[in-house]
Amino acid sequence: MRDLLTDKETAKILGVKINQLYDTVDYFDRYDDDPWELIEGEHFEFVQSSGDYQERRFTEEGVEAIAKYLEGETEGILSQVLELLTHRKRKRKRMLVSRRITQELLETNGIVKVSGDLVFLNRRTSIKILQTNGRGINNSIRRLAASDSLDGQENLEIEKHFTLDDSGLKGWSQEGLARIAIDMKDNSSIGKARKAWMAAVGEVVEDCFKKELKRISSADLRINNAIKRAKRAARDTCQVTGSKKARGRQLTLDGHHLFNKSCRPDLADLHENILVIESGIHNDFHCWQSKRSNRCEPKDFLKYLESARFDLIDPSNSAAAARHYSLTEKLIKLQRNYEGNRLRYG
Repeated sequence: MRDLLTDKETAKILGVKINQLYDTVDYFDRYDDDPWELIEGEHFEFVQSSGDYQERRFTEEGVEAIAKYLEGETEGILSQVLELLTHRKRKRKRMLVSRRITQELLETNGIVKVSGDLVFLNRRTSIKILQTNGRGINNSIRRLAASDSLDGQENLEIEKHFTLDDSGLKGWSQEGLARIAIDMKDNSSIGKARKAWMAAVGEVVEDCFKKELKRISSADLRINNAIKRAKRAARDTCQVTGSKKARGRQLTLDGHHLFNKSCRPDLADLHENILVIESGIHNDFHCWQSKRSNRCEPKDFLKYLESARFDLIDPSNSAAAARHYSLTEKLIKLQRNYEGNRLRYG
């Protein structure tokens, strides 16, 4: 689910008042023959479907389109000097493009492979980041493949701009995405709003992936530290059975991700998403769940306890009953809070 920017967030990013934002949006809507346009579903969504005042939420490319339009209206020596001093335009582009990359990777987990400083993304994720379609990206690839050193462009190189998976499908690196974006800005028959987004991606996408590489390289350490914290908080006790580590007792405890890491990497190092349980229970749950789905959520672990392993709960034991009640409450709350709410990477 896309996490769009509110009108207040958009106005703050653009450095304008909320009324000026909507005056600009109204201008985009009013003139059909104007080269600038905002498309519902691509650049914005209405918060409510009716009413005199229709509040909107904006996509990253919608914000960038409005920014480019406003910059065109106020371009001059003063604004150029201010840009040299603050780099505010580049900062805005980095923030918006990085936000788009983060959201698409959360939605699709579209990384094909990481090789040195390059992150290769599958075709679907590449298209979503560029906000184009299959025809648009194919045309751009054909143009780039036909280019030569005479026109100042280098040809697309395997393992630099793209890679091939076992099926022969291309995955695109940040360098490849930058090349495609710049080509589409310069050579595609697209509107000004889309050209603004392509220009932003072409300019800053490589910078944005430096942050993504840092996040990927630190993921295992962050997750291991989160599991250690969870075990300390649980006092080395299984949160299902109440079994506790003690001298002379063999007990191996695991940190189980209630929302699994592959589908919800944004929650992989979130303390409350980690349940401390005995290794045998952990393995048994994943064997049981693998027959049902590749996904794993708190509601699945609850169903496991209720239908497959009710033997783990002793209703005649008041401490066990209280523990089960507390666990059920925790899992229901976690499911409700994060099922449709993705955290952005820090």
